[in-house]
Amino acid sequence: MNRLKQLSKDSLIYGIGGVIARGISFFLLPIYTRIFTTSDYGKIEMMAVVCSFLSAFLSLSMESAQSFYFFEQKGNGKQEQKSVVSAILQLRIIWGGIVIIIAGIGAPFINKWFFGGELPWIYFGVSFANAYFGVAMNQALEIFRLQYKPWTYMLVTLANTVITVGLILVTVLILHQGIFGFFVGGFISSVFITIVGWYLAREYLDFSKWHFKWLRRLLIFGLPLLPAEFGFYAMNTSDRWFVSHYRGEDALGIFSVAAKFALLLAFVIDMFRKAWWPVAMDAMHSKDGPETFRMISRLYMGLGVAAVVYLTFLSPWLVHWLTGPSFHQSYPIIGIMAWQSLFYGFYMIGSAGIWKAEKTHITSILMCFTGILNLCLNYLWVPTYGGMGAALANSISYFIWILFSLIISERYWHIGFPVVILFAQIALGASTVAVLTLLPMGVILKSVLVHLIILVLISSAINGESKRLVLEKIKSYVR
Repeated sequence: MNRLKQLSKDSLIYGIGGVIARGISFFLLPIYTRIFTTSDYGKIEMMAVVCSFLSAFLSLSMESAQSFYFFEQKGNGKQEQKSVVSAILQLRIIWGGIVIIIAGIGAPFINKWFFGGELPWIYFGVSFANAYFGVAMNQALEIFRLQYKPWTYMLVTLANTVITVGLILVTVLILHQGIFGFFVGGFISSVFITIVGWYLAREYLDFSKWHFKWLRRLLIFGLPLLPAEFGFYAMNTSDRWFVSHYRGEDALGIFSVAAKFALLLAFVIDMFRKAWWPVAMDAMHSKDGPETFRMISRLYMGLGVAAVVYLTFLSPWLVHWLTGPSFHQSYPIIGIMAWQSLFYGFYMIGSAGIWKAEKTHITSILMCFTGILNLCLNYLWVPTYGGMGAALANSISYFIWILFSLIISERYWHIGFPVVILFAQIALGASTVAVLTLLPMGVILKSVLVHLIILVLISSAINGESKRLVLEKIKSYVR
C-alpha cells in the first residue's frame, strides 16, 4: 500500500504539471491552426518525425540503463550513482556531436526526399541542435524522477513548455518567421532548460575524470535496446510517412491535429509512467511485487479504456471548438489513435519479467517485429482509408506488442495478471469506440451508452476488497 500511496501522490504531482504544460500547448491549437496552413502543419510534423529518428541515435537507449543502474547502485552510495550519470552524459556529449555533424551533412538529401527541397538548410541545423540538447535535457529530468522529486521535474518541464510557447508566439506572430520561428522557439528553450536542469542536478555530476569503467556495462545494457528504439520509432512515425506519401502534406496536417487531441490521453498516460517507473523498479526487487503489478494492471486498464471511450465521445465537439474549419474532418481519427497511448503505457506493467531478468534483447526483438507489422499494415490500409487506416494500423500493432510482451514476461517472472478481466475491458472499450465512430446516433443515446459503459469499466478496475471499501465510504457520505 505504501507503493500505491507513492504512486498516487507522484502521479497527482506529475498530473498537475502535465495538465498545465500540455494544456498550454493544447489550447494554442486555435492559434496554430489559424496561422499555419494544413501544409505548414504537415511540414512541422515531418520535421518532428525526422528529429525523432535522430534522437534515437543520440540517446543510445541510455534512459533505461540510467534508471536500472541508478537503483542498483543505491546501496553502494551516491558516488557510484554519480559515476553512472556522469558516464552517460559524457558519452552523449561526444557521440551526440558526431551524430549531429553527420546529420548536418545529410540534410540536403533529407530536404530533397521528404520536403521537396523547399526548406533552407538552417531549418535543419536548428532542428537537429534542438534534438541534441533535448536528449541532454531529458537525462537531467530523469534524475529528478528517479530521486522521487516530482515537483522539481514538474516545474522544470513546465518552464520548458512556457518558454517554448512564448518564443514561438514571438517569432511567428511578431517577427513573422513562419514555421522557422516554430523551430527556433523550441531550440532556444531546450538550450536554456538543459543548462537549468543540469545545474539543479549538479550533485550527480562528476567531470573530474572520464568514467570509462561504466561504459561497457551501460552499452551492454542499452545497445540491445537500440533496435527497439527504431522499432518504436517505426511504430510511432510510419503512419506519418505513409499519409504524407499517399495523401500529401495537407492530409498529414489534418492527421497530426487529430494526434494532438489523442495526446489528451497520452499526457495522462505519461503522468502515470513517470510516477510508476521508480515504483515498478522497487517492486521488482520486493516480495510483494507480483501483488503490486496485478493490482495496478487491472486499475490501469479499466480506467484507461474508460478514458479512451470518453475522449471518443467528446472528439467532435473538441475539434469544432478548438481548430480552424480546414481541420474539422480530423475528429473520427482521434478515438482510434488514443488506443496507441493506452497500450504503450501498459507495456511498463506487462513487461516486468523481461526487465527483472535483464533480457533487454527480447524488447528489441519484439519491437522490431511489431515495427515491421506496423509498416505492413500502414502499407495495406493507408492508400485506401487514409488517416483512419493509419490510426488503426498503429493501435493494432501496439496491442500485439503488449500481448507478446506479457506472455514472454510471465515466463521469466510469473505475476499472474488477471488476463480475462484485462481483455474483457479492452473488448468492451473497442466495441464502444467502433459504435461511436461508425454508427449515426443521437447525442442523448450516445451519452447514455457512454456513461453506462464507463461505469462498468470503472467497476471492473477495482478488485473486491477495494470495491467494498469504496462502497462503504460512499454509504457513509450518504448517511
